Amino acid sequence: MERKILIIGFGNMGLSHFKSFINKNFIIHIFTKTINDKIKMIMKHKLYNKKIFLLSNLPLNEKYLLTICATPSKERYKIIKKFLIQNKTTYLLLEKFCFYTLKQFNNYNSNFKNKNKTFINSWGYILAKKTNLLKKLKNFQLTCVIKEGNLLGNISHILHFFNYLCKKSTIKQIEKINFKIIKNKKRKNYDELKSELIVSDRKGNKMNIKTQKNTDKLMIFKIFQKKLNINYTVCIENDNSVSYFESGIKKRNLKFPFSSITSYIFLKKCIKKDFDYIPSFKNDYLISTQILKSLNVRIP
Repeated sequence: MERKILIIGFGNMGLSHFKSFINKNFIIHIFTKTINDKIKMIMKHKLYNKKIFLLSNLPLNEKYLLTICATPSKERYKIIKKFLIQNKTTYLLLEKFCFYTLKQFNNYNSNFKNKNKTFINSWGYILAKKTNLLKKLKNFQLTCVIKEGNLLGNISHILHFFNYLCKKSTIKQIEKINFKIIKNKKRKNYDELKSELIVSDRKGNKMNIKTQKNTDKLMIFKIFQKKLNINYTVCIENDNSVSYFESGIKKRNLKFPFSSITSYIFLKKCIKKDFDYIPSFKNDYLISTQILKSLNVRIP
């Protein structure tokens, strides 16, 4: 099989994935119906029509090593369904939320999950690994404070972070406190939350998620290890720089896992049969369907 990659959708995320592969030895196909400034830039690239090809329609009878779908969630299932009927791909990488409705999640799970190895582009696992906390934690309490207006766009990342530290124990419950659905100012026709959520797994670990209006941080994870009476903190700034603290003392800076870097690392690991770098669809299915059932919102 040729080392061919297909990117479906070419907004900010599509471009980010593209940057991860452009200097590597791949043929890149891009399918988009919108000729935006990013596409115009690609058309001026020295490798355009040599290693980079624009498609005006979904491919037919093609075989790809990796397919990345970076469209909005609302239209993704229809596109992926048509693509998988007409083509083959060894690995499929979906942006989160990978689908828009519970029915779409269930349909993909029933009809397509065995046609390839499907993964979700969530940074939750990667950032959790960077903390080196997995072996230290047994029974813990986690609090996540996130800037108001950013919860729904990041909730799957947050739950994957929690789930990895719980050794992928099943999410048991998402409890709503002071729950209020508000309009998403960044994305039309999608919701946002002004709320507090309590997430618990089957082992008794808990995570409290709070939105906060007046904060100069994008997101803060505070992890309390009950047995050792130690606090760990992961702080994500508005510029996506990340700091790690133990009991209030800064230990090190962590690199935020941008897709422009991690997408290529993910594929390299897949080729080596290491499938634990980011969440699989099987894992995300349990988390995302729990979110949809519990919150009943229009997810971005």
